[in-house]
Amino acid sequence: MWPFKRKRSPATTLVDPKKIGYTQADITERFGDNLSLGPDDWIETVPLNVQTEDPESVGLAPANASIEEVYAVASKLSAMREKFNIPDDGVYCPICHIANTSLSQLRQPCPKCGRPLLKFGWD
Repeated sequence: MWPFKRKRSPATTLVDPKKIGYTQADITERFGDNLSLGPDDWIETVPLNVQTEDPESVGLAPANASIEEVYAVASKLSAMREKFNIPDDGVYCPICHIANTSLSQLRQPCPKCGRPLLKFGWD
């Protein structure tokens, strides 16, 4: 006989995929796109709000949002992501739809539009 009571595992609950939010407004075409990029290389990104059925329900700007609204939402998402130290993160511009692997460029001007670059996750 075992002298200790067996620990019971908490019940697992599933999360509705429609309730999962994002921490950035764009993605790249494939996982691992960053692996072949150097610190001066830029890659095109794809906005998530035009690919999502109900973008506002997951924290994204609506598909028909203005540039200012898209950037404001993306900036809030970036601020959330910036609270975590994720070593492979880079930067992106949600307006010009470009990303770079160099996190040292965070909040520096976008090379195309001049807006501050935001934090970007590659996977």
